[in-house]
Amino acid sequence: MSGYPPVWIEWLFSHPPFFAFFFVTQGALGFYILARMSGWNRLSKRFRYRGTFYGETWPFRSARMGPLIRFGCALTMGADESGVYMAVFPLFRICHPPLLVPWSEVSIISGERGLIVKKRLLFLGRQEAVSLNISSSLAENLKEAAGKAWPVESFA
Repeated sequence: MSGYPPVWIEWLFSHPPFFAFFFVTQGALGFYILARMSGWNRLSKRFRYRGTFYGETWPFRSARMGPLIRFGCALTMGADESGVYMAVFPLFRICHPPLLVPWSEVSIISGERGLIVKKRLLFLGRQEAVSLNISSSLAENLKEAAGKAWPVESFA
């Protein structure tokens, strides 16, 4: 038996459509788990955005959502008077529809965190309270775009 691959490996190699189905379903399952762990799934139930966002946007931004999930250069962040807009890069958008969270549903903790890279902490959704850590420079961009709609910052 040495020198020959097992029968199941031969079967897999002789059925390429199975590979495509397997990898697509595994990818979708992975994105679903990320959406659940980050809180995106909870936010999308109330704040899913189906329109075209016309406010100012900043593509390829990074953020940490929830305690574990980091979106590295995969987010388009945006803001206007109505709220903060978030969309995942289209290739990774499975289970991550675009969001528009109204400013009335955003809590901002005052002060910066981090030794080297300065971060700001936001909580999205009054009921959901999903944490969002973003760079201070992105927070300033959002604040400028929001204008007077920017929420009053609170102390942690």
